Amino acid sequence: MMRKLLLLTATISLIAFAPVGAQTATPGSASGPRTGKAQILGVVVDSLNGGFLSGASILIDGLAVSAESDSLGRFSFDSLPPGNFQLGVFHPRLDTLSLSIVTRPFHVGPDSTSAVIIGVPSAATIIRDRCPAPTAGAAGMSALIGQVKDPETLQPVARAEVSIAWTEVEISKEVGIRRTPHLLRDTTDKGGVFRLCGLPNSLEGALQARRGAASTAEIPVSLGDRPIELVARSILLSAADTSLTSGNAMVSGQVVLEGGAPGSGTRIELVGTPIVALTDAKGEFTMRNLPSGSRVLLARHLGYAAGTASVDLSSREPQRVTIKLPKFVAVMDPVLVTARRVSALDKVGFGQRQKTGAGYYMGPERLARMHPFYVSDVLRMVPGMRVVRDRYGNESVVSSRALGSGCVAYYVDDVPFMEMQPGDINSFVNGGEVVAVEVYQPGLAPAEYTRNSGSCTSIVLWTKFRIGG
Repeated sequence: MMRKLLLLTATISLIAFAPVGAQTATPGSASGPRTGKAQILGVVVDSLNGGFLSGASILIDGLAVSAESDSLGRFSFDSLPPGNFQLGVFHPRLDTLSLSIVTRPFHVGPDSTSAVIIGVPSAATIIRDRCPAPTAGAAGMSALIGQVKDPETLQPVARAEVSIAWTEVEISKEVGIRRTPHLLRDTTDKGGVFRLCGLPNSLEGALQARRGAASTAEIPVSLGDRPIELVARSILLSAADTSLTSGNAMVSGQVVLEGGAPGSGTRIELVGTPIVALTDAKGEFTMRNLPSGSRVLLARHLGYAAGTASVDLSSREPQRVTIKLPKFVAVMDPVLVTARRVSALDKVGFGQRQKTGAGYYMGPERLARMHPFYVSDVLRMVPGMRVVRDRYGNESVVSSRALGSGCVAYYVDDVPFMEMQPGDINSFVNGGEVVAVEVYQPGLAPAEYTRNSGSCTSIVLWTKFRIGG
């Protein structure tokens, strides 16, 4: 019996088509002798994303047979008994939307072939069916629809809060630069389904799910520039407290450097945890004993711009990713990007701490004028900090005010960073990726940025991967 999904009989899931012709073989013809069997040839068109839907499972109701669409969306059924048929289409992307596609019943006679075209509904059609009518205050007509599931059982997670945050920047002679932060929330239903409707196109935002003490990483999402965009996204939300930094999940992958340079020594970080790995000579890496859930990997290599990759971790199945890093080119940020970053810094408390005057602060506008290549290029401008060189010319930063050896304690995007060797920070972060800096002399750092009993100078670096732009 054909598998059933939600909305199997909904109007949006019923794609009307009929056989577009039948060719009957005659005895002695080139087509071969009559067999009395029927054939179905078809193609699945992806109206949602354009092109064809590959990797879809096509089932025939009442028969224990199935086919899978190829890279061009094509599939076929051969040697079928003649009769009436009804096809269903299943695909992970459709599952995320709780959408199934079924055809109207059609007849295929003996010694004949029927060609069918099955179309995935368009974004506008799905949004019209799933979202309420847009109001005057809606930011746009696009949407992000998906499902929250437990990473170990894959069961839906009900009553989870899903949110997407983004900042709208308006620049005009009348208002100058106006930054308007937006936050849209929805709560999953009993099927774990969420709908974030009324979004603008060309959106760059952060998606997150949480329930109780459990939360996912802030997952980067983007919408295209078509008038109506629809993104389908599954989120894995563990029931465990997300302060846990170990589990049974695993991820492996490869970092590809632009130009084909050897990828050895690229540092991979599981964002929000102290878990890191280094790539081998082939750019390969493996991270084991990871906590489950939707997470973000951050890759950094000296001389290359950092890159991120979303990964859905579960002990059920190891994950594999490929991260491509382009060569780093320092350029001045446009006013629009700088404005967005100032708004994002306010969200992480940078502006509020700056008002206390307890530390030394450098914001996006000042850093944009510096064009630093190394982090040490930034910190050499900070009072009380010195840049020293070893005999190989490698630079490291020490404090002239910290007790003892002039130690410094780094925090990158709110996560402690431990230098294995002096100057490691220059290999971990490109200077041009830094959008804001906070420096606190011993005894003056906020509690969240205090290590080693407060005897070291605390340096907090905010990068574009946390702040945006």
